Amino acid sequence: MARTKVEPQGYPGTLLRTVVVLVLALFALTGCSSIPLSGPVGTSQAEQEETAPTYTFNPPGPAPDADPKAIVEGFLLAVTATQDDYGIAREFLAPSLAGEWQPVERTVVYRNAPNIVGSPSETEFVLQLEVAAVIDESGIRQESEAGATESIPVVLSEVDGQWRISEIPDGTMISTVDFPTVFTSHNLYFYDATYTYAVPDVRWFASRQGLSAAIVAALLEGPAPFLNGAVISAFPEGSTLVRRAVPVESGAATVDLSADVLTGTTFLRRQQMQQQLELTLGELNTVSTVKMTVDQREVDLGPTPDPGFQPAVVGPAVGSTQIAILDDELVFYEGSRPVEPEGLPSVAEFSPRDPAMSLDQEQFAFLSGQRNRLFVIGEDRQVQQAATGTGLTPPSIDPFGWTWTAAGDQSGQVFAVAPDENATRISISAQWLSERTVTELRISREGARALIIARSGDTSRVYLAGVVRDQNGQPRSINTPVALQPSVPVDSGVWAGETTVIVMEASDEAAVTAEILNLNGASQRMAPLDGMLEISAGNGSQDVYAQTPRTLYIRVGNSWAPQSRPLVLDPSFPG
Repeated sequence: MARTKVEPQGYPGTLLRTVVVLVLALFALTGCSSIPLSGPVGTSQAEQEETAPTYTFNPPGPAPDADPKAIVEGFLLAVTATQDDYGIAREFLAPSLAGEWQPVERTVVYRNAPNIVGSPSETEFVLQLEVAAVIDESGIRQESEAGATESIPVVLSEVDGQWRISEIPDGTMISTVDFPTVFTSHNLYFYDATYTYAVPDVRWFASRQGLSAAIVAALLEGPAPFLNGAVISAFPEGSTLVRRAVPVESGAATVDLSADVLTGTTFLRRQQMQQQLELTLGELNTVSTVKMTVDQREVDLGPTPDPGFQPAVVGPAVGSTQIAILDDELVFYEGSRPVEPEGLPSVAEFSPRDPAMSLDQEQFAFLSGQRNRLFVIGEDRQVQQAATGTGLTPPSIDPFGWTWTAAGDQSGQVFAVAPDENATRISISAQWLSERTVTELRISREGARALIIARSGDTSRVYLAGVVRDQNGQPRSINTPVALQPSVPVDSGVWAGETTVIVMEASDEAAVTAEILNLNGASQRMAPLDGMLEISAGNGSQDVYAQTPRTLYIRVGNSWAPQSRPLVLDPSFPG
């Protein structure tokens, strides 16, 4: 079966958001140019909190003389109401439990109706759920395998002649139908190893009073496990809020931190903290500015931006030029026509396939026709063989100029080639890949994450893993990943934005359906196309190209429009 190739789909609103980030960062650094860390302590604003969401569920409380099963059923309905700290749901609990129950400790997202299984005692039940996903207190969502189930015990007792739940684990249960209304996704932003890029860490939180505090608390706890070591927080380990509240008044969010957060910090580090908060809270429509305080005293960020401070790049774009192959030579493809690059050497003797290009168009790479040799072209414009292996994956060039490929032979070998004159190759540690056949390896546009598609037996999976680097950007290892759950067969994929990928399984005969996966759990199937072999994507969901054996198509709406000849092969946007 023919291989696929998929390329990024762009970043709607990237330019606007980048401009906003720059403005916010500069405003914060200049508008707070002489903020003392001493002075009078305020009291009023710190106790206020942003208002609860306008829309809420309003299920009934327990009916008088309701039987035990009706109480359990009522509780399942009541946990969809987040207002007043799940006040309606607490009415179904015995007083001894109502004040201790922690609803946000864990959320089980389930498919279909729960099965409430009773027992001979009539006071004990088991909730049997078909689990779609589980979300922890920090908003980290773990997708479940198809067919996963969970059993939750429930015990009731009489309170003043009324049945109430006296034992149930902390957390809530919510159906996949109600979930999108009650929960929303939010990006926590961390830095890459060089503090150049902002890296999103997608989390899920219930829309309720205290949302901004929950987001900041999760940010201070650090990144999700798959990003450990791959991203950096400007906040030191152990940083906390003074109280579980981030008041928002007239669009201004006040983040009050414990005093030890600033111990030994420089103005540069404080400015990076401020920027990280602005990026993370700036996605809330209730927040327009962020003020960082310590024990309610505003933090001194310095009189001017530190010389080492740089506004973090959010969702880097890839331009409009692709690299492609025409008549066995590398060509640029832009505006539906090929353009011969200046200064690139001839590569026809290598029967090139799957070309890649850096964003600055200084680094190039391609595979040989048998996909068993990787070649790179650096600034000296010399073609160098950089790696050999069986079934090498299409090269991916990260923002630091490193060229990546993996061997498709169950060896778990991953190679990265340095952008130096010797094309120095290093092996990247990724032990979890052993005994898996890697069919795709794509580095994200900020360089901190890897999209990997690998096959174990007859099953192909889509993985997202953190890329660990040193402070110079040199890669060291690939973390143990999290798995995504596409609804289509896959053998390849690419990044299509900072939180979006496209995956598919190529076929030179059958109709192929590619799927757009957002890391927040949303997905969209693209229109099927007969004989789809490869996809590339630029900036935006319409800037998508698909290749068949005879024609190159561009996405129009959710249809495909053929492009004029000549037919270029393997077009690919930078990355």
